Amino acid sequence: MTNLTSKAQAREMAELTCRLSRACSKKETSFAALFQLTPTELRCLRMFSKKSTVSIKEMIDELEISAGRVTHILTSLEQKNYITRRVDKSDKRNHLVDLTPESRKFINLLTKKHIELHQNILNNISDDKKTFVSQIMKELIDALENWSEVNKAKLQK
Repeated sequence: MTNLTSKAQAREMAELTCRLSRACSKKETSFAALFQLTPTELRCLRMFSKKSTVSIKEMIDELEISAGRVTHILTSLEQKNYITRRVDKSDKRNHLVDLTPESRKFINLLTKKHIELHQNILNNISDDKKTFVSQIMKELIDALENWSEVNKAKLQK
């Protein structure tokens, strides 16, 4: 009986994680459109919420996209005057991306609006469940990341 319950739970989790992924993707697309950005441009700019310079390697790793795709996104963000690119003086092979002075205010607004969006989402959850939801989300993310790392290691063997 436990095996059936376990399979039913796994089936339900599979469906729920797919639904959550689709809902998050729709939310991100809608939010990015408010600022005339693509979702990937938004994720890229969000990297600047805590620091003003990011390496292209960090972007490739964080965004999990190819170097060519990063180049395309950076070209678009440069045309919109949000970022500039430069060669790292300490390692000429490394390229760095900086916010333009004008875009810092925009990044602050973007961050503020992103937090407001999630406050609005949390308003749909009862106060007594908000902490529980956060804890469960952290555990689920940890479990998914662990699963990814284990399977990544298996694929590399």
